[in-house]
Amino acid sequence: MADPKKPAADAGADRNVDQIRDILFGGQMRDYERRFQELNQRLEAELTRMREAQEKRLAQIDKRIDDQLDKLGKLVRQEVQDRNSAVDDLESRLQQAARTARGEVNKALEALEQELANGDERHRAALADLEASTTTRVGETEAAMSRGNEELRAEKVGRDDLAALLTEFALRLKGDFDLPTLK
Repeated sequence: MADPKKPAADAGADRNVDQIRDILFGGQMRDYERRFQELNQRLEAELTRMREAQEKRLAQIDKRIDDQLDKLGKLVRQEVQDRNSAVDDLESRLQQAARTARGEVNKALEALEQELANGDERHRAALADLEASTTTRVGETEAAMSRGNEELRAEKVGRDDLAALLTEFALRLKGDFDLPTLK
């Protein structure tokens, strides 16, 4: 039969082994714990800094796009005002000419109406070209912003990569990770 005093002796021996282990390796383990905490703090600070930098860059890109769109909108409004002003000026001259010489003005009026129609077509074509140019620039800007976002995403460290690195680091520290030997 088993001796009932043996488990108590084993427990005392285990405590002695634990005390010896703490004396031999306790300082190193505390040092490892402190290093891990410092490394974790540095990683968190760097991730926060990178996140803030990315948000700042995106805000700058948004501001640039908004500024460009505002400039283009102002240009279009100014062009419309200039064209309306030109049309208004032309109409007033036509009315003055009509008062002075009705006979000649009828012929001139027909010619000017044709010219106005052609001018309107040109203006509409110019506005359509301006709209197409604006649409193209907006598309280019969106593409540039998308490329910028992709570059930002490509440059940052992925969560999976960081996890794999830390897992390998932990395994190496424990001694569970062996590199293959070269033959």
